[in-house]
Amino acid sequence: MTNERIKILLVDDDEDDYLLTKDLFSQISNLSYDLEWISSYCDALKVLSGCKFDICLFDYRLGEYTGLDLLREAVSAGCKAPIILLTGQGDNGIDIEAIKRGASDYLNKSEITSQLLERAVRYAIERKRTEERIVHMAYYDGLTNLPNRSLFLDRLSQALAHSSRYKDSCALLFIDLDNFKRINDTLDHRTGDLLLQGVAERLNSFVRSADTIARHRVRALASTVARLGGDEFTVLLTEIHSMQDAAKVSQRILYSLSNPFHLDGHEVFITASIGIALYPADGEDIDTLIKNADTAMYHAKNNGKNHFQFYKFSMNSTALERLNMENDLRRAITGNELSLLYQPRINIGSGTIVGAEALIRWQHPELGLISPARFIPLAEETGLIIPIGEWVLKTACRQKREWHRKDPVHAPVSVSVNISGHQFSQGNLVNIMEKILVDTGLDPSCLELEITESVIMKNADSTVALLHKLKDMGVKLSMDDFGTGYSSFNYLKRFPLDIIKIDRSFIKDITNSPRDAAIIKAMIVMAHTLEMKVVAEGVETEEQLSLLQDMGCDEMQGFLLCRPLPAEHVHEFLEIWDGMLINNEKP
Repeated sequence: MTNERIKILLVDDDEDDYLLTKDLFSQISNLSYDLEWISSYCDALKVLSGCKFDICLFDYRLGEYTGLDLLREAVSAGCKAPIILLTGQGDNGIDIEAIKRGASDYLNKSEITSQLLERAVRYAIERKRTEERIVHMAYYDGLTNLPNRSLFLDRLSQALAHSSRYKDSCALLFIDLDNFKRINDTLDHRTGDLLLQGVAERLNSFVRSADTIARHRVRALASTVARLGGDEFTVLLTEIHSMQDAAKVSQRILYSLSNPFHLDGHEVFITASIGIALYPADGEDIDTLIKNADTAMYHAKNNGKNHFQFYKFSMNSTALERLNMENDLRRAITGNELSLLYQPRINIGSGTIVGAEALIRWQHPELGLISPARFIPLAEETGLIIPIGEWVLKTACRQKREWHRKDPVHAPVSVSVNISGHQFSQGNLVNIMEKILVDTGLDPSCLELEITESVIMKNADSTVALLHKLKDMGVKLSMDDFGTGYSSFNYLKRFPLDIIKIDRSFIKDITNSPRDAAIIKAMIVMAHTLEMKVVAEGVETEEQLSLLQDMGCDEMQGFLLCRPLPAEHVHEFLEIWDGMLINNEKP
């Protein structure tokens, strides 16, 4: 503080006392200051309402008022400067009362020396700064320097009280950065921290000063959470006139974040999803408003990301439905509610059954049969796809062994199982596969793992190594949904794949779309050049099958052949099918 110039306010109605105090300050050689003197209580009130001083000294006796009165008014007016009360002789007991009311110190005029005055001033200012640092640490985020959860909740409480009193509206925006984890995983956490700081700066650059911006870092389970994750921010818009005001700010936020961030030599692009809840329409208390803004944000994320979504009452019922389904799905894994159907696959040239694909189904005790299209995305989102996927692998491998044990003649040559992206990237897929093959006793050559094109290409370099490890185990590998992703032929030739499965979206229009037919023909030629077999999925008509046969497609599956069957009916179907082939009957 030695080199800083401090501003001092002295309120004293006695000019002689002012001159004495001024003289004492002049004796302090290492204190740089500006001293302002005000002689009346009323004039002091006007100055204190917008206090710009580093420290204030109030005389106790101010005509009909006292320094304690002025101290009370100063605190009420929001004066942040430390205040020292000065008294004359005979003012016993005032020191304790002054401290109780918020004074930093108390000095007796008859005992004041320049050294004592300097000590009191320096002590008061340094204590105030220490308090401010502690308060800042308690109420501000250490990384972005934005208000944290505690301060945000306090500001939100004040805003709701103000809006309730004056019958106006405010809006709460929840902002979640899309795919932020990918930044940390791909680059490093330092870059992620720099990105969060950059986002905070951009928010501060255009959100008006009356708004409150807060960052949330720690996921919590309490109902009144505000810090939901390191990539989540909130914006509180006060005194808005319509929902369009919140929409305009949200759009500005999205536009601002769309420009690249330049961080440690990396050009980083990020988008955000924003949920908006309005007071009082979407909640009249803090908890409800926060919950509904959070719900709206997740709907924005689930509906494509990079946009904003206003809260709707129906979202709560949807969120509750998803929560109930998640709980039910957890029970379904151990409650024997999951089952597998098997769809046979034939060799187009010979007509023989060469395999069967395992397809999961969920028979809910109350809701009945639930489509995989409904629960598989939820399982992937919650991580339940890991135990579900492992159960599917075990069950399918055991079933293949059982078919072969009962009748090796009328058993599918192999069974194929879909591997989710989460399973493929969890890091221990090879160990899990080895254990399942040992536990079930299945010959690895009888198992085919289907992995979607998008999953395989997500991290192509590491994928090549993992696919080779799986291939070395003896299992077959197929690329599912081929044609819907973004395969690079340069990588495709490096992948140790046995089969590519052409997505049903191409097969659907093969007979009336020359373009789709040309694409499929090119896929088949390319696959055969790379020594891979081709399976057509979703074949439903004789015309489709005939055209695929002319193109040289190897295998097919679809409703034309057979709908998915329970395990106990597959053996029966194969017996009938083989009998028809032996008798040269048309299946």
